[in-house]
Amino acid sequence: MEARSLAILLFGFTLVLAGCATQTQALRSGDSPGNITGKAYRLEPAYLVTVHVPNANVDKVLAAVVAAVGLDYGKYDQVAYLDAPGLEQFRPLAGSKAGEQPAAGREPTTNVSFSVPQDSGILKKALDAIYATHSYEEPVIYVRGVWRTRSTNPDNANPNRWWNPTKQ
Repeated sequence: MEARSLAILLFGFTLVLAGCATQTQALRSGDSPGNITGKAYRLEPAYLVTVHVPNANVDKVLAAVVAAVGLDYGKYDQVAYLDAPGLEQFRPLAGSKAGEQPAAGREPTTNVSFSVPQDSGILKKALDAIYATHSYEEPVIYVRGVWRTRSTNPDNANPNRWWNPTKQ
């Protein structure tokens, strides 16, 4: 490895270690996102799940997840986000159900995202529902630990709320 590449690698590693030290210090001092509250919200830990779904199967996969875990978010359910349709690229390798392919193919897909409480049982039910209804041999699913906001006060006087249109 050339000296410049090694220096860049070591610098990056130092930044990662510094970030870990900062996060560790913040957690020791009790400074975590869970301690942040506002006039109308609080934060809670959650899992954010994003899955690439062939466009033709979006409704089926989403319905299965809703049936399994409800996708509740406060006083709402079936809360999910669908990105604009795009293309997923992949090339099957030897041993896949499709068999080894010489070139990558593309499939029209939609990213379906939703959050669930940070509870491994709920997360497992959601993932089981995806795997039971997804058409891929290897569904592309990302799970991240995140903090999500939750309303604690409807803030009824706020003129920006949909039920309080401002008079102009």
